[in-house]
Formats: sequence, structure tokens, C-alpha cells
Amino acid sequence: MNVKRSLEYSQLRREFGALKRKLSKIGFISTGSVIAMYKRCGKTHCVCHQDVKARHGPYFVWTRKVRAKTVTRTLTPDQAELCKRCIANMREVEEILERMKELSVNYIEGKR
Repeated sequence: MNVKRSLEYSQLRREFGALKRKLSKIGFISTGSVIAMYKRCGKTHCVCHQDVKARHGPYFVWTRKVRAKTVTRTLTPDQAELCKRCIANMREVEEILERMKELSVNYIEGKR
């Protein structure tokens, strides 16, 4: 192995190691999405039936896939914020893993 190739591998390993450390600091993860819903109530005389801006809510709903089935849960505002952070963490994990795969291919193929 020549010196240039050795330096390239060293750089790849350093970046890979930095990504591993970053990955280890990410908290809980989750898939899905969280939306805020506003609803009309069952009282026909309520203003929410005439005015969209007067609808009740927000009600937070978390939707995700579990074994190819859509699962939906209503969340409290605190749970919704927590869930949003977990989903954002998952996106960061996916980005890091994609970069780690690229580095691994470059390492295997001997590229920079």
C-alpha cells in the first residue's frame, strides 16, 4: 500500500469514526409524522360549524407504519413535541448511515 492510499484510508476512517461518535449521541428515534388537527364538535349550534377558525383543537395525531399497517395515536402536546424530536433524530440517523455507507464503499473500492 502506498503512502497516498494510506492517507486516504486514514481520512476515511477518521470521518467514519466522527460519524460513529455523532450517531452515539443521538437520543430516542421514531418513524412517522405528527400533525395538529382542528375539529368540529357534535353540537350543531356551536360556532365551530360555521367558522373554520373556531374549530376545536389542536389535537395532535401521530401516524406510523407497524408491520405494514398504519397505526394512529392521539398525543398530548408534550408527547407531540417529544415525538417530533424523535422523528427528527431518526432523519439524522438515516443521513449519517447513508454517509457511512458511502464511506464504506469508498474504503472497499480504494477511492477517496
